Amino acid sequence: MVNKRWLFLVILGWILLLIIRMGTAVESGEDLIFWMVLQQLWLIFGSLMAVKGTNVLRWDIKQLGWGLAAGVGMFVLINVVNLIMIVGLSQIFGAAQIQSWLTQEQAGISMLLSIEDRIGFLLAAVLITLGASISEELLFRGALLKSLLEVMRPGWAVFIGALFFALVHFYVIQFIPVLISGIILGSMFTASNNLIRSIAAHAVVNTLALLIYIL
Repeated sequence: MVNKRWLFLVILGWILLLIIRMGTAVESGEDLIFWMVLQQLWLIFGSLMAVKGTNVLRWDIKQLGWGLAAGVGMFVLINVVNLIMIVGLSQIFGAAQIQSWLTQEQAGISMLLSIEDRIGFLLAAVLITLGASISEELLFRGALLKSLLEVMRPGWAVFIGALFFALVHFYVIQFIPVLISGIILGSMFTASNNLIRSIAAHAVVNTLALLIYIL
């Protein structure tokens, strides 16, 4: 079973880090890297403590392969949904408001990619692709979803976990795409009880998104 005390502590610590960061001036990509490293290390450590003994993280080359392939499909799907959201919401709120929301949602990655130092840029890329994938999957699928599966039906557990995953990203335009991603990743984990598949898929999505953004 998931250690509920550690699940509570990791979420509480994460919230405190977010509050502290919001009250601190983050003026450069280097500043943002510092906070990302701190946050991801805490999520990884705390989540590993929460899932200790549950055997949810196992090396499996077949699961890894499935995850990599699924990540490509996920990337295509969520971008199609994202485009539909942009077009639909533009009809309601106007193109200017949509552009404003998109700029806000992409502010963090824009700041990271503005880093001119090569080592700093590479570190930012690793944090975006691997760091975020590992830390978020450990928390949202490994600890949170596993905990929900202990008290409710899989369908509801996956949806609630995905909803929380989408809400904490604080997106408007990308809320539905992230929600769908959470449902897919949660379903992957539920089917295999192994985070390798969802971590691989998440990493592929983030990597492809980063490459598209750079190019």
